[in-house]
Amino acid sequence: LKKIDMQKIEYVFLDGGHDYLTVINDLYSCSEVVYNNGTVLCDDYDLSYAPGVKKAIDKFVKEKGFRCSIICNGRFAKIEKN
Repeated sequence: LKKIDMQKIEYVFLDGGHDYLTVINDLYSCSEVVYNNGTVLCDDYDLSYAPGVKKAIDKFVKEKGFRCSIICNGRFAKIEKN
């Protein structure tokens, strides 16, 4: 993700690793998408066996001041500019 020019990307679907460091690094790599009024949709938000996903997303949106909507019974986290 760090090698991709995110300036022209409007939508990212993250469905990668499930540990905290992987998710937080992916989110920071995609933050420009949200700053440019795009959307980042994260899969596996509320998995009982992978709490690092939720922890990383919650920290990221709080730190960046983004809006996060939890959809489909906790499966997805939709991150957008506030």
